[in-house]
Parts: sequence; structure tokens; C-alpha cells
Amino acid sequence: MAIKQSISFTLRVLADLSLLLFCVLLAPVCSATPATAPAVLLQVKSGLTDPGGVLSGWSLEADVCSWHGITCLPGEVSPGIVTGLNLSGHGLSGVIPPAMSGLVSIESIDLSSNSLTGPIPPELGALENLRTLLLFSNSLTGTIPPELGLLKNLKVLRIGDNGLHGEIPPHLGNCSELETLGLAYCHLNGTIPAELGNLKLLQKLALDNNALTGGIPEQIAGCVSLRFLSVSDNMLQGNIPSFVGSFSDLQSLNLANNQFSGGIPAEIGNLSSLTYLNLLGNSLTGSIPAELNRLGQLQVLDLSVNNISGKVSISAAQLKNLKYLVLSGNLLDGAIPEDLCAGDSSSLLENLFLAGNNLEGGIQALLSCTALQSIDVSNNSFTGVIPPGIDRLPGLINLALHNNSFTGALPSQIGSLGNLEVLSLFHNGLTGGIPPEIGRLQKLKLLFLYENQMSGTIPDELTNCTSLEEVDFFGNHFHGPIPERIGNLRNLTVLQLRQNDLSGPIPASLGECRSLQALALADNRLTGSLPETFGQLAELSVITLYNNSLAGPLPESLFQLKNLTVINFSHNQFTDSIVPLLGSTSLAVLALTDNSFSGVIPAVVARSRNMVRLQLGGNRLTGAIPAELGNLTRLSMLDLSLNKLSSDIPAELSNCVQLAHLKLDGNSLTGTVSAWLGSLRSLGELDLSWNALTGGIPPELGNCSDLLKLSLSDNHLTGSIPPEIGRLTSLNVLNLNKNSLTGAIPPALHQCDKLYELRLSENSLEGPIPPELGQLSELQVILDLSRNRLSGEIPASLGGLVKLERLNLSSNRLDGQIPSSLLQLTSLHRLNLSGNHLSGAVPAGLSGFPAASFVGNELCAAPLQPCGPRSPATARRLSGTEVVMIVAGIALVSAVVCVALLYTMLRVWSNWRAVSVSNSDGEESAHGGGGGKWVDGKYRKVGSSVSWSSEQKHNSGSETTSVLHGKSTEAAGAGKS
Repeated sequence: MAIKQSISFTLRVLADLSLLLFCVLLAPVCSATPATAPAVLLQVKSGLTDPGGVLSGWSLEADVCSWHGITCLPGEVSPGIVTGLNLSGHGLSGVIPPAMSGLVSIESIDLSSNSLTGPIPPELGALENLRTLLLFSNSLTGTIPPELGLLKNLKVLRIGDNGLHGEIPPHLGNCSELETLGLAYCHLNGTIPAELGNLKLLQKLALDNNALTGGIPEQIAGCVSLRFLSVSDNMLQGNIPSFVGSFSDLQSLNLANNQFSGGIPAEIGNLSSLTYLNLLGNSLTGSIPAELNRLGQLQVLDLSVNNISGKVSISAAQLKNLKYLVLSGNLLDGAIPEDLCAGDSSSLLENLFLAGNNLEGGIQALLSCTALQSIDVSNNSFTGVIPPGIDRLPGLINLALHNNSFTGALPSQIGSLGNLEVLSLFHNGLTGGIPPEIGRLQKLKLLFLYENQMSGTIPDELTNCTSLEEVDFFGNHFHGPIPERIGNLRNLTVLQLRQNDLSGPIPASLGECRSLQALALADNRLTGSLPETFGQLAELSVITLYNNSLAGPLPESLFQLKNLTVINFSHNQFTDSIVPLLGSTSLAVLALTDNSFSGVIPAVVARSRNMVRLQLGGNRLTGAIPAELGNLTRLSMLDLSLNKLSSDIPAELSNCVQLAHLKLDGNSLTGTVSAWLGSLRSLGELDLSWNALTGGIPPELGNCSDLLKLSLSDNHLTGSIPPEIGRLTSLNVLNLNKNSLTGAIPPALHQCDKLYELRLSENSLEGPIPPELGQLSELQVILDLSRNRLSGEIPASLGGLVKLERLNLSSNRLDGQIPSSLLQLTSLHRLNLSGNHLSGAVPAGLSGFPAASFVGNELCAAPLQPCGPRSPATARRLSGTEVVMIVAGIALVSAVVCVALLYTMLRVWSNWRAVSVSNSDGEESAHGGGGGKWVDGKYRKVGSSVSWSSEQKHNSGSETTSVLHGKSTEAAGAGKS
């Protein structure tokens, strides 16, 4: 019998399913009935994924009214009539089937808080009995179907928190029974439909977090029953309409984060039932209306982040129920009103936020607000001291006074605020020490005293604040040791003591702060070695110890710190290997410059593939640069300078395409400057100076368009300067000093128009100085072309370098006069033109430079010798033809003189022979005659004086010829005379 009943029931359901299918195919010829509900629900089930199995009981063998989530009409008159479907929060996915429109008797559908997708079926508009439709918090897409406007009995429509887009259909204004309309947290655009003003019974309208534009239409004033209005986080603009003051039942008004402008309507003061008013994040102007003090039920008032000006005119003494007053981020000025809170402790104000205004004076008036739990008056211009009566606020939890001008000492009464969790006093002018009473603040979590002028020692009592999570004393004058019992702060996650005057060793107990994530002890005078207990700081991510006097090898236990991302130990005296710092594979910054680390650079440093900065400069590292560094493809800075590294620069570094700084200077690297460097398009600094590199400068460097500094000085580079360097239009510094470069200076360098330092000295460059260099108008630090083989005149265009401070053209082969245009270099304070072939007078405007700036030339005038009438300064420079004619004349005169001398000597010799023959006995020779005489015991032949004079004359002529080659004609004439 039971089997027959079961078969009969099954056949009946199958018949109903067939009827439903027929109705779906032939609608509107036939319509669904309440009896078809089980079949419809099974079809709904078939389209859903049910991870929790909540629909497993939906079976033909069970009464539909017993199915999970199903509500039926009570009583036995109409059994099996489904009136409610609630499957909220079961993680269901899939689409809402249009067949749901077959639930003709349904009054409530709740599919909220699932993962449903697809559109809202327009067929739901046929459910004429529907009173509640809840589809919020899913992933539904598409537009809101206008057919929902057919639901005349609908009271609650909440379909927000989905991916719906498009405009709000005005048809919703036909749902005359609607009391709640929730369309928040979607992607709706367009304007608010004026038709919504037809909803006379509407109590709650939530349109926040969309992209709605326009203003609030005046027809909304027809929603006379509104209690909750939220249109925050849209793009609404215009004035806040004054009719909002007519919603007598309104309890919550949220217009935050829009583009409303103008003043705050005084009519808002008529909303006697209002408990929540939020206007933050608009462009409201004017003052705070005094009428707001009539809102006796108001609990929350937020007018922050606007352009409201004037005084703080809100009185918590009148707003007896006000708990939150938020006026931050405006243009309010003046002092905190003395009557802000009633003196009889009746004020309920718990949270006061006045940050980011122009308020001044002291904060003594706040001591009357005895219920205060949070005070934030940061970023104002408050002055005076922190009042000792601060202990009159025993319930204070958060006290933020930072970024003001408070002075004086931190009062000891601060220790009486037993509930205090946040004390933020940074960036003031506080002096004195930390009172020991602070140790009584057992609930204190955040203590920010940085950027003050506080001094003294860090009291040991601070270590009693065992709830502390963050301590920041940066930029004060604290001295003495770090408290030995600092390890008592077991909850500490951040300890920032940088830039003080702390001394002594780092306490070993710090290793007990196992929750520590950031430790900054840099810029102090700490000494000693790192404690072995540091290896216990397993959560440590950031550690900065730079600019101290810490020394010794690193403890091996540091290798256990696997979460380190930033290490900066620069400017200390650490020694030995860096391996203990390489236990983490998550390092982003490893900065160890200016220590005494030694050994090779371990290849394991390349395990941290997210490394951004690797700075090992100024140590004693040896060996080759590991090729594995090429695996650090995110590296932006690689500094291995000032070590003892050798071998070639590994080509694998070409993989580090994000490199912005490559500093390998001050090593013993060999090989060439490789062309692959030109592929590092992000390179801003390339310094390979002070190595033993050979070969030429690759023209591919001209591809590094972001390069700001290029230094290849003090190497053995040869060849010419490639003109492609001129493509580096962002270049600030070009230093090619002390190489063996040849050829001309490429005129294309003038395209590097942002250069402020150009050094090409101590090479073998030749040819003229390109006049185009005078276009480098930003050149400031130096132009150094000294110790080359440059020739020609100094270009007058160099006078255009008006910012230049140092000019060195010494030890070249420059000639001509010093151009007067150099007088335009008004910023010049160092000049060296020595060791050239310059001539003429030194321009008077350059006389203030020392004589050493001009020696080794043919110059005169101050600071050298004066220019005389026949001085080089006044001499006319001889042409080449004139020089040839003068030399030829001197040669002709010399030849004539030589012939005359030869003739004279022959005549003398002939006479002497005649005398000798006639006086062969020799007596006459000894006593007289014209042949010779004894002088100083030696015999001189007659005519010897003539011979000596002729020799003198010949030598004088030779000297004159020499002068003609190196001096001017007047000097030559003087020599002849």
C-alpha cells in the first residue's frame, strides 16, 4: 500500500513538472499555480552549487514545507503553499533561474550573502505577492531590471553589494509600498531618479558607494517617512538641499565623500530625531551653523575634511547625547571654546577629533570633558604645556597631540592615566626627560615621542609597560644606555631609537622581544658587538644599526633570522664575513658600506631574488664579482665600490635591467667597459672609476637615456670619446679624467644640456675646444680640460657658462688671447689657464685670480707684470711672411760679416808672417811690435780681440733669431741693439 502511495505521489509530481515545462514553453497561455512550487524549487536547486549540502533534503519524498529554508502558509486550509524562501549565507553559487517566477504565492525571497552570479531575472517582476526581496552580498551582474517596478506589494528591496551597473530604473518609484530600498556598494551610475520621491512610505534609502552624479532631486522631499538616508561615497554635487530639514523622523543622514559645496543648511537643526550626521569629505564652506546645537538627540557629528572655517561653535554642553565630535581637516581657527563641555560632568563626549585645522592656544578647556576617551588635536598650532591636570581625564585611552608647538616637560601626572593605550606627542618642542611614572601605564601600546627636544636617559621604569607594541623616540637627545631590562617588553613589535645620543652596548635581553619586527638603533654612539641573542628574533624584518661604533664579527646566530627584508649596518666597524646576514631569502636591502668586512662576496647573496639594494662598498672584500648577482633582476642599486675586487665585470649583470645605480669604482677590476652596459636603460649612475679597465668607451652607453652620472676616470681607456655620449641628455656629471683617450672632443657633447660637471683632463685629446661647449648653460661645478693636447683659441662662447664655478684649461697648446667674454663668468672662483701659448693682456676683470692661473704663457697685466710699450701686450703679432723675410735678412747680414771677418783675418795673418820673416831673431817679439803681447803670463796674438768681438757678435745674432721664434719683434730689435 505504501509503495503504491509513493508511486502515486511520484507520478503526481512528474505530472506537475510536465505541466510547468509546458507552461514555460507556452506562456502566457497557461500560468503556474501554488501546486507547482515543489517542481519550481527543484529546478532552482538544479541550477545551484551547494557546497554545504543544505539542499540535500529537497526531495520529492518529503513534504515541501519541511524543506530547508522553505516557509509555507500556516493552517490546513491551503496546505503546501510556499510563502518564503530563505537560503541566506550558505555559500551557494550559480545563477538565479527565471523559473523562480513560478513561485506565485511567494512573499519573501532571501538569497543574500552567497556567491550567486549572473543577472537578476526580470521574470521576478511577476511575483505580485512578493513583499521582501533580499539578494545583497552576492556577485550578481547586469542592470537592475525595470520589471521590479511591477512589485506593487514590495516593502523591502535590498540588492546592494553586487556587481550591478547602469542607472537606477525610475520604475522603482511605482513600488508604492516600499519601505526599504538598499542599492549600496554596486557600480550604479547616472542620477538619482526623481520618481523615488513617490515612495511616501520609504523609511530607509541606501545608495552609498556607487558612482552616482548630479544632485539630490527636490522630489525626494516627498519621502516624508524617511528615517535613514545614505548617499555617501558617490560623486554627487551641488548644495545640500534645505528640504532635508523637513524629514521630521530622520535619524541618520550620511552625505559623506561626495562633492557637495556651499554651506551647511541651518534647517538641519530642525531634525530633532537625528542621532547621526555625517558630512565628511565634501567641499563645504562657511562656518558651522549654531542651529546644530539644537540636535538634542545627536550622538555622532562628523564634519571633517571640508573647507569649513570660523570658530568651533559646537557645544557638547548643549548636545547632551553627543559622543563623537569630528571636525578634523578643515580651516577652523581660534581656540578651543571654554564652554565646549559643561563643568558639571554631564557631558557624554567621548571622542574629540580636531586634527588638521588652524587652532591655537592651549588645551586646558578639554579637562572639563571628563568622559573623554579619545583626543586628537594633532596638526594644529597649539602651544603651551601639556597641562598637569591631564589626570582629570581618567577614562582617556587615546591622546594624540603630535605636530603642534607644545613645549615644556611631559608631566608626571601622565602616569595616572591607567587606561591609556596610545600616547602620540611627536613633532613638538617638548623638553626634559621621560618621567619615571610612565611605568605605571600597564595598558600603553603605542608611545610616540619622536622629533622633540627631549633629553635625559630612558628610564628603566619604561620596561614595566609590558603591553607596549611600538616605541618611537627618533630625533631627540636621549643619552646613556638602552635599559638593560628592555627584554621585558615581550609584545614589542617596533623599537625606534634612531638619531639620539645613546651609548654603551646593545643589551642582550633585547633578544627576548620575540615579537620584534622592526629595530632601528642607527645614528647613535653604541659600541661593542651584536649580542648572540639576536638570533632569537625570529619575526625581525627590518634592522638598521648604521652610524654607530659597533664592532667585531657578526654572531653566527643571525643566520637563523629567516624573515629579514632590510639590513643596514653601514658606517660601523664590523669585521670578517657577511655570511651570517644571508640566512634570509627575502632580503630587499642589504647595506653594509664603510665597515671592515673581508673575504669574498658569497654567491648565496643572490638567493634573495627580491633584492633591490645591495651596498657593500668601503670594505675589504676580495675576489671576483659573483656571476650569480645577475639573478637579482629587481636590483636597482649595486654598490661594490672601494673594495679589493678583481677580474672582469661579469656579463651576467646585464640581466639586472632595473639597475639605476652601478658603483664599482675603487677596485682592481680588469677587462673592458662592456657594450652590454648600454642595455641597462634604467641606469642613472655608472661609476667604474679607479680600476684597471682597458679598451674604448662603448658607443652603446649612449642608449642609457636616464643616465645622470657617468664616471670612467682613472683607468687605462683608449680611443676617442664616442659622439653617442651626446645622446645622454639627462647627464649631470661626465668624468673621463686620467685615461689615455685621444682624438677630438666631440661637439655633440653640447646636447648634454643638463651637465653641471665635465671632466676630461689628463688624456691625450687634441684639436680645438668645440665652441658648442658654450651652450652647456647648466655647467656649474667644473669644466676641466687640462693636461691634454688641445690647440687653437679659447672659444668666446665659453662666456655663456654663467653658472660655472671652476674652469681649468691648463697644460694644453692653446694660443691667442684670453677672450673678454670670460668676464661674464660671474660665478667663477677658480681659474687655471697656465701652461699654454696664450698671449696679450689678461682682461682686467680676471685680475683677481692669482698669477699661478696664467703662468707659462706670454701674458701680461695684473696679476702678472705690467704691459710696457714694447711688451708682448702692445706688440703687433708678425705674419708668417714677415718672419721669413726677417730671418732671410739676418742670414744675409751674417754671411757678409763672416766674409769680412775672413778677409780681415787673412790680412792680419799675412802681416804677421811678414814681421816674423823680418825679425827672425825674436827679440823684437818679446819687447814690442804689433804682432802680440804677454798678458797675465800668456801670449795673445795680435787680432785676438777682433776675433773675440766677432764671436760675440755672431752669438748675439743667434740669440736674436731665437727671440724672433718665441717673442715679438720689439724684443728681437732690443736684442740686436
